[in-house]
Amino acid sequence: MAKPKKLTTKKKPATKKKPAAKKPAAKKPAAKKAAAKKAAAKTKPAATKAVAKKQPAAKKKPAPKKPAAKVKPAAKKAGPDFSKPHPTLAELAKRFPPGRYADGLLLITTPGAHDEELSPWLMGNMTGRTTLGRTAFGELVIFRDLRERAAAMDMPGAEVAHDIALLDIHTKQMKVLAHTAEEFAAAIDDDEWKQLFLRKALVDEVRGMLGDYADDECYGFVPALALGGAEEPQYVDRQNWQVHQAILIQT
Repeated sequence: MAKPKKLTTKKKPATKKKPAAKKPAAKKPAAKKAAAKKAAAKTKPAATKAVAKKQPAAKKKPAPKKPAAKVKPAAKKAGPDFSKPHPTLAELAKRFPPGRYADGLLLITTPGAHDEELSPWLMGNMTGRTTLGRTAFGELVIFRDLRERAAAMDMPGAEVAHDIALLDIHTKQMKVLAHTAEEFAAAIDDDEWKQLFLRKALVDEVRGMLGDYADDECYGFVPALALGGAEEPQYVDRQNWQVHQAILIQT
């Protein structure tokens, strides 16, 4: 008898499990991450540690400076009083009282006698100026007090500085006759000085022609030098001094 065949059950092949589908990781672009962080920062500010603010150290006020002690200027030495008349002027008045000197070429008056006539010639600037007289041709002799100017320039001998000048009314020039009263006194008898400043030769000549001038007169050029006259005897005449000088100041 045939052996019965063993019934074999066929094993069903194991069903293969399908691998679970991998979910793709959600990729957030970097730009979106940054934007998200910013948005989160705005909505939910990150907790920050409380940091105690350090208060700035109080600045120390500088100690007040003591004002420097003021140095008192040294007391100035009292200088000469220029408001007082020059002492030499009084000495000149004693030495040369009113009268004629230098062979009649100078007519000396009391100091200041012709100041009124001199003022217009100097445009009113009479400070330190005093008339001493006039020449035969009517020119004004002036004592000039130079103390203040000499002191300002720190010149030696400033306390007695002076000179004696001549205002030539015919040429409108100022000339220095002498730098001191002593020099003036010595020059009066010097023929060269008299020729240089007082027209000695011309006076000697016209005196012989016209006679000596009176105390209220002078010799004058007719016409005036500024109007065509010349320093020659034929152009000279005797004139009233005050009238003559008043005319010449306008020429």
